[in-house]
Amino acid sequence: MQSFILFILCAALAVAQQVTVPLNDSAITTAAIGSGDLQHFYFSASSNSLLDRRRLARRDVPNLFLTLTSCSQPTPPPNYEGEIPSLDVFLSTSADNTLPGPSQGLLVNDTKFGRVAWENTQPIANLWIGVVAPTLTENWNGNWTFQIAVSTEEWVHPLLVDQHNIPYMKLDDTDQTNALFLIDPHNQRNSSILIASNVPTQLSYSLCAATSFRVPDYAVNMTDTSRGLQAFVSNLTQNTQYTAYYLQSTNAISPPINIQTKQAENCRLVYNLGFCDQVAYSVAANPADSIDSIRTRYDDQARALFEPFDIAITQFNCESTKYSLVRNCTNCYDDYKRWLCGVSIPRCTDENEELAVRSVGVNESRNPWIDQTLSPGPYTELLPCIDLCYQVVQSCPPFMEFACPKGDLAALQYGYWNSSRANSLVSCNPVGLEEARLVISKAATVLIPRMFLFIPVLLLLLFCK
Repeated sequence: MQSFILFILCAALAVAQQVTVPLNDSAITTAAIGSGDLQHFYFSASSNSLLDRRRLARRDVPNLFLTLTSCSQPTPPPNYEGEIPSLDVFLSTSADNTLPGPSQGLLVNDTKFGRVAWENTQPIANLWIGVVAPTLTENWNGNWTFQIAVSTEEWVHPLLVDQHNIPYMKLDDTDQTNALFLIDPHNQRNSSILIASNVPTQLSYSLCAATSFRVPDYAVNMTDTSRGLQAFVSNLTQNTQYTAYYLQSTNAISPPINIQTKQAENCRLVYNLGFCDQVAYSVAANPADSIDSIRTRYDDQARALFEPFDIAITQFNCESTKYSLVRNCTNCYDDYKRWLCGVSIPRCTDENEELAVRSVGVNESRNPWIDQTLSPGPYTELLPCIDLCYQVVQSCPPFMEFACPKGDLAALQYGYWNSSRANSLVSCNPVGLEEARLVISKAATVLIPRMFLFIPVLLLLLFCK
């Protein structure tokens, strides 16, 4: 009798372990799973009323959009140094395999840290899903928790990137306690900014995970500018790492943007300049000065330096004289202004040997006006991208004889763009130049001696002659 009871209990346990949870269209199901466990889910497109209406209208089966996002993960033992393994998802579209897993089923390969996504390429009516947790050794604490959803309409956990996989939001720069972001002008509906700290790498693409690591007391101010929608985040902590996310609707999240507030107090974040409207970064300035004063003085100085060029370009007959098949005087005006703003308003950063920077001592700014007017003290400058100079040569009439340095001199005066840093830490200062117009380079970063004069002031007055 006892053997019979034990047999019944074991059978019941085996059945319980294979219970398949039905999923409703576009509804999120939350679950927890332990080490080595396997859980099953099922979505029946044929029982969905929305699908029935579509069949009548289109006579086909719509796509299915499956997402799983991990909200939490086990805590490793104190001496563990490796990565925490992630959940795997296996699929079956055949009634012959209703319990997909490692030994039978399609492994979903479209994964990012904390997010698994799958979309069918052929019409199907039913989908069986197996979620598998890795088998851990002893002394781990806790389980994985996750959200899973299938929709016939759209992604339930959308990732906010465009068709070229470029995120809707990018970091402009930070200073000690603030961060500035620029948002895609075509993707601004119902948006907000999430600032988190210490988000585990293995969960960094999951909204439910990032939300649990939200930092308190930061403020966000969104404003429309000539550059697009800006988000200014304040009340951050000096010299601290954060992860920023752009959010839309309920579950849409951007890829993580890793940001670092600055250590140097004389790097001050400025934006919304009247003339140099593409300047949106930290500049060298006295910590005691107000942001409005810093912004106005830099902008007025750049405008004054631009006047000789403005006179020269107006003397050229832009309407009737074509000097290029692809560029015109408007391009020349814009590109020269961008270059001038970049070299006359130095971008301030913390010391970083991986970037194109130069150390500037007291009263050693490349433009003496900066030291005389703003008294920033010693600072580190992130060099302008050399493409700013190239664009002027390509856009302006030949009579202006604008030239860029070459070889070692170019490496001393300018930096080279590294696209792998586009979302967080830029390798040189592009002053808002589109990435498509930036040259991708693997040139080594050069730390410039302090006695080097970056760009002669006479070059800024080139068109005074």
